[in-house]
Amino acid sequence: MSIDQGIRARLRDAAGGFLIVLVAAGLASGILLGRLQGTVASAVQEQSRDLATSVGRALGRQFVRANQLGVPLDAIPAISRSLKGTLEHVPQLTRIMLTDVDGKVLGFAQRPGAATSASVSTELKVGSRRIGTLEVEAAPPVLNGSHATLLTGMLWLILPLAVLGGLCTALYGARIQQHRRALLALLEHAPDDLVPPVPGPRPDPQDILGQAWDGLQAMATDVAQQRADLTHQVESLLAVDFDGRARPRLAALGVLSPGPSPSVEIVPPDRSRRLSLRLRLTLIIALGFALVIGSLSGLQALREHLLRQQAANLGLQDQSALWTQFLVSQTRDISGRLHALTPRLDVSDGPSKALPGPEPSLDYLALVDPNRQVYVLQGTATETAPLDAGTLDNVLAGGKARGLRNLDGNLTMLLAAQPVQLQGGTWVLIGGRTLERAAEQIDPLRDDESYSIHFLNSRGRLVASTGHGQWSRLGLSLTVQDVQYRTLEDRDKVLLLTATPVTSISGSAGGLLVTLKDVTTLMKPSLTLGQLALLLAAGLAILGLVLIHRIIWRSFRPLQDSLETLDELSGPQDAAAARSGAGRQDEIERLGRSIAAFRHKTLQLARDQSQQARVRRLHETVMAGELRALAESMDSISRQEVQALIDRQNHSADDGDGLRRLAEVMGDLRRRLVEQYQRLSDMVIELRDALITKTKLAGLQQELQIASAVQLSILPRTMPDDPRMEIDCRIFPARDVGGDFYDFYMLDEHHLGFVIADVSGKGIPAALFMAISRTLLKSTARFVRRPADCVQRVNALLAAENEQMLFVTLFYATLDLRDGRLDYVNAGHHVPWLIDAQGELSALAPTHGIAVGIEEDMPYTQKTLYLRPGDLLYLYTDGITEAFNPAGQVFGEERLAGLLRAQPANVPLDVLTDAVIADVRAFEDGTDPTDDVTSLCLRYRG
Repeated sequence: MSIDQGIRARLRDAAGGFLIVLVAAGLASGILLGRLQGTVASAVQEQSRDLATSVGRALGRQFVRANQLGVPLDAIPAISRSLKGTLEHVPQLTRIMLTDVDGKVLGFAQRPGAATSASVSTELKVGSRRIGTLEVEAAPPVLNGSHATLLTGMLWLILPLAVLGGLCTALYGARIQQHRRALLALLEHAPDDLVPPVPGPRPDPQDILGQAWDGLQAMATDVAQQRADLTHQVESLLAVDFDGRARPRLAALGVLSPGPSPSVEIVPPDRSRRLSLRLRLTLIIALGFALVIGSLSGLQALREHLLRQQAANLGLQDQSALWTQFLVSQTRDISGRLHALTPRLDVSDGPSKALPGPEPSLDYLALVDPNRQVYVLQGTATETAPLDAGTLDNVLAGGKARGLRNLDGNLTMLLAAQPVQLQGGTWVLIGGRTLERAAEQIDPLRDDESYSIHFLNSRGRLVASTGHGQWSRLGLSLTVQDVQYRTLEDRDKVLLLTATPVTSISGSAGGLLVTLKDVTTLMKPSLTLGQLALLLAAGLAILGLVLIHRIIWRSFRPLQDSLETLDELSGPQDAAAARSGAGRQDEIERLGRSIAAFRHKTLQLARDQSQQARVRRLHETVMAGELRALAESMDSISRQEVQALIDRQNHSADDGDGLRRLAEVMGDLRRRLVEQYQRLSDMVIELRDALITKTKLAGLQQELQIASAVQLSILPRTMPDDPRMEIDCRIFPARDVGGDFYDFYMLDEHHLGFVIADVSGKGIPAALFMAISRTLLKSTARFVRRPADCVQRVNALLAAENEQMLFVTLFYATLDLRDGRLDYVNAGHHVPWLIDAQGELSALAPTHGIAVGIEEDMPYTQKTLYLRPGDLLYLYTDGITEAFNPAGQVFGEERLAGLLRAQPANVPLDVLTDAVIADVRAFEDGTDPTDDVTSLCLRYRG
């Protein structure tokens, strides 16, 4: 073989191995990319909907609060400008529209040239009364990078594996070429001892000529045996003669002429159903592909199951919150109706005639006397008592009861009970509304099948539904004790079912709340993408198998030629037998049959043993060198272990054990390469998870920046232009959003209201509570001038629905700019400092009030102070006095008081604020702030 032919053969072997590994790794990467694309698309769409829902709820609460304070939606000034401001502060929003109950547009803002958006509509309700609709659209966030970038990164991981596979294949081909060169070197010269036997008849063995004849025959037999042994060696090496150059030289030397011994009879086994080796290898590789694809699909299915489980937990939490809000709003409305009916009750003509007329908004009214006798005033009497004994005792003792109650049959009601004083005793007034009627307020038209709500009582019967037709079509059978979250198919829609058990007014099982949500637009693309990915994987697998089968078939052609040569060496009869049984045997069995035919001639010549040992050692040295070179591409630990195995093989005393040890080294190297490939696969999975996490973190960071900008924008920045006073305010949040706030506003042309406050906690919850507290205080102050009454009203509103147990400390005061009268209330806040015109420092008298939002019926007292011209008030939060330095020391009240005493009497307000902030930052000396820093300076000029 020429040099060019050798190079082409090695390149052909390397290309085949490279192509096999590249197709397998590309198939796995395609499946991963398809799954990753579906996951990222769903996450981005859900993030857009969550943002639109959050903004809609936040804006909707402001409009609902305004309506509760007596301001209709159409009377709110500059709604469109306010919506445009929100649109500018939240770049991801594309459109906001506010409409009233009649569909009239009250406010509209839209971003020009916006991309495809996710729209969410929020119903604005005050109790059970709908006042309008707020529609918010949000565009999906722009993700950094692209699928092309990810594909490029995965190719950089795949290419080294493919190159390594090609290198291993080329090394194996090089070893075969070494065998071929050894064969050519052996046949360079004809052996001297290959002579034919002595011809002629055999003489009498008794004479000297007969003895010489026997000696010559014995010599000829030994020579023939040596020739047969040499022939066996040549035929063993002939299997790797791919170009056929060795056959003519063997024929010229007469080595191929002897046939096998007649005593050797080869009977090939009957294996008519045996598959060929080439086809078996193809099937084994196909099975490996199937196992890889199945493993990846199983891992993906497990990951999707975990994601669905997380989504189920979130959905059940949302449903529980929906039921709680629905139950509270309905029972409060019923309690309000009962409170209005109480003055009209008169039992002088008998308890059954205590109510002069019916109450249209209620379906059930009953009175229970002190002896627990029930008198139905409105509705139908039931065998089941409206309240259980324990709940009734609690109400008779002065408490209240609200909740769900299952009565006779399929009658389920929302009940509210409260004690009333009649004829000098304590009675119980019970009001109820059927669950079916209450559900009409959620969907009055009862034809919205995109989102329907159904309620099953404790016996599993449907008692209320916003979509009876849909429920009848589905024919569901659910158990009321189990939490359920699954998908259903209804016609051409995909529905998401969420079921949550609820309790009755007595604490026992009350029923099952079921919601059906149309998620067709979310699930259909994912299912379609999964089918496309499956088809693509199947196509790539078939293509890879076709290519591999083609490569294996071409690679086995030299082996097929070698088997035909061995059949020819077996002689004419053996060759015919081989051809007759070739269709029933694979390549290995044919090779075994040919080897068995030459087993009786396999004694090696002594002069060839040393040559074979040298050749073997040479092969072992070459293979060990190639293995060392291949080990250099591995990590340091694996490289040292492989080199240690090779060194141990070199020091072995058993020459016949070298190839076995090299085989062990190659097996160990193969195992390590497989482990390295597995680590690379794990890195790909971690890269996918890191991309999803990065997407979520980017969205969260963007929302925090938006929240910080929105929070700072609602605080006043322009100081009042009034010569009778000066005011300066600063705020420095410890995080992106904070819980401190300040505010000032003119109540009329002579009265100024100002406040400084600190919400408990940090981050987004504190910021939301801060916005609610500031809005309530400012809106209440315009109607309630007295500070104590104003703070008491705000405290009642905040504490009524404060499920998170947040509270706010504040100092609120009103200043009469004509005479300097200062009326103030301190609700658990730091006592402000007063610096009079002569520079004397003193603290304001405390009012001993607790923080706002803790308890509803908490009275607050106020005190009055007259400011003289030139007097200065300094208000601050605990972010100043509770600042820490690296040594753990606190800034403290005394340090702040000393700093204020050191200032001149007529110091400018901004200079004073800057001095305090600078001293705090210098004291912290690089330590992260522990709390928000807020200050308010007010100087009365008179």
